Amino acid sequence: MDAVINNKIRFDVALPPTPIDMSDDEWNARLELAACYRMVGMYGWTSVVYNHITLRIPGTDHFLINPFGVRYDEIRASDLIKIDIDGNPLSESEWPVNQAGYVIHSTIHKARNDLHCVLHTHEVVSQSLCATQTEVIPVTQEGCQFFERTGYHDFEGIVLDGSEGPKILAALGKTNHTLVLRNHGLLTAGPTCAWAFTRHYAFIRNADVQLRAMSAGKLNPIDPDVMRKTREQFEGGAAQAGAKVRHPEWPALVRQIDQLDPTWKE
Repeated sequence: MDAVINNKIRFDVALPPTPIDMSDDEWNARLELAACYRMVGMYGWTSVVYNHITLRIPGTDHFLINPFGVRYDEIRASDLIKIDIDGNPLSESEWPVNQAGYVIHSTIHKARNDLHCVLHTHEVVSQSLCATQTEVIPVTQEGCQFFERTGYHDFEGIVLDGSEGPKILAALGKTNHTLVLRNHGLLTAGPTCAWAFTRHYAFIRNADVQLRAMSAGKLNPIDPDVMRKTREQFEGGAAQAGAKVRHPEWPALVRQIDQLDPTWKE
C-alpha cells in the first residue's frame, strides 16, 4: 500500500509513476480528484457533464477541474485541467472549462484556505431537501457532523458571475464546510477529496432519512450537546479510531472503482 499523508491520499491499488513533466504533488492531486469523480459517478450523483469538484494542487494557487463535456465515469487523472484561481486554463486540453460553473468554487477557494476540495452536485435527495423550507436536522449519527457546520444560500438564478459571492461567503462563514443552496443543490468542502466526499455521502444519507422520517411522523430529536459531542468525534478522528487511515471508507472505495474500471488512474 502507498501511504501518502499531509492532505494527500492513501491508495490501496497499484499506481502509475508520476509523468516526467509533472510534480509529484500535481500527479497525486490528479489521482485523488479523478478517483473522487469516479466515486461520485458510481453513486449516481451526477448531472451528466455538469457540476464540479475542484482540488487545489498543494503549495500552489492552481486547481484541478473536470473537462466540460466528459462524464464523471470517463474522467482520468490526465484529463483533468489545471486552472488558476479565476478558472483560466493552465494546461492543454481538447475540452473547455465551464468557467461559469466555477464561480461558486472560486469564491470559496479565495476565501477559505482550509477548504482545498470543493464538491458540488445536483443530486436528487439533497436537492429535495434544498427545495423545502426546513433546515438540515441531524437525525443520524453521521448527520451530527453538520450540526453548526451548515450554511444556507437562497436561489437567485444560475450563478454566472461573482455578484452572489459575498452572500455565499456569509453563509459559509469561518467554520462551515457545507452549504445548502436553496432550490439548487449541495456543496461540501474539506482539506482533501476524502473529507469533501465523505461529508457529501453523510449529508445525503441524513437528508434521505430526514425526509422519510418527516413524512412518516414526528422526528425524534437529538440533544444539541450530544450532536456537538458526536460532531467533535468525527472532526477529531475518534469516530475512526483504530483504522489505518483517517477515512477508511476512502481506500475501500478506491479499490471498488479500480475494480470497476482502472482507467481513472491513467
